[in-house]
Amino acid sequence: MLTSLILQLKAPGEARLPASLGRAAQAVLLDLIARRDPALASQLHADQGPRPYTVSNLVLGQRKQGTLHVSPGQTGWLRLTGLTTPVSEQILAIASDPPAQLTLDKQPLTVIGATLDPAEHPWAGHISYQDLAAPFLLGSEGRPSPRLGLEFVAPTTFKSQGRWLPLPLPELVFGSLLDRWQAFAPIALHPETRRFAAEAVALNRYRLRSRGIPQKEGGLRIGFTGRADFVALNRDRYWLNILHLLAAFSFFSGVGYGTAAGLGQCRVSSVEL
Repeated sequence: MLTSLILQLKAPGEARLPASLGRAAQAVLLDLIARRDPALASQLHADQGPRPYTVSNLVLGQRKQGTLHVSPGQTGWLRLTGLTTPVSEQILAIASDPPAQLTLDKQPLTVIGATLDPAEHPWAGHISYQDLAAPFLLGSEGRPSPRLGLEFVAPTTFKSQGRWLPLPLPELVFGSLLDRWQAFAPIALHPETRRFAAEAVALNRYRLRSRGIPQKEGGLRIGFTGRADFVALNRDRYWLNILHLLAAFSFFSGVGYGTAAGLGQCRVSSVEL
């Protein structure tokens, strides 16, 4: 089960906060889960592999020079996603009975709404893995395009062979999505998908911007935001469907490093021709 919950928020007063609040948002999600299922929250704290959830940065106020300025009465939102049934069930419970208030980095924010409905917010959603996969794996989408585009709306970076790479190389993007899919989905995809992305998919057009990612230990790691278009050089229908499925999955899973702490938020975008 895949869920994407939007918590709509309002600032009761003026505040100056760090521009990056992804780790604070992660703490909020784990606290909300701990109130309902302490055992699951403890398991999520202890997990060392891919995390079965993501959070966004706080979308509210104005960011400038590493600081977020919030004015009284401003509204915005925070996004929480679940990639497994236990986590998604908790997110569904939060959606049906949201808290009256959240605290991010000691700043209280009033919760004025909660939705899983994409008709109410473009980053909300709720679908099973089977329903997400069916149009691609059962072929009901028709012949898939060899081109697809992704929009990276939060700073994104990858770690490969001990190096940080702030570039949307096909094998990194689709390899990251494959790892998350294989970890959490009930339907396994072909393990050669990573090799196909490396050997038969090319980065085409792109508009990217370098972004600094603050680190807990101090300093910045470099990431990127923007959009990138990919083209498959091998037009085999099976592999094209797998690529499009993973691109659709990116809406819930994010991509790259730090998706559990506000990084790597991603979604399908139209392709520039």
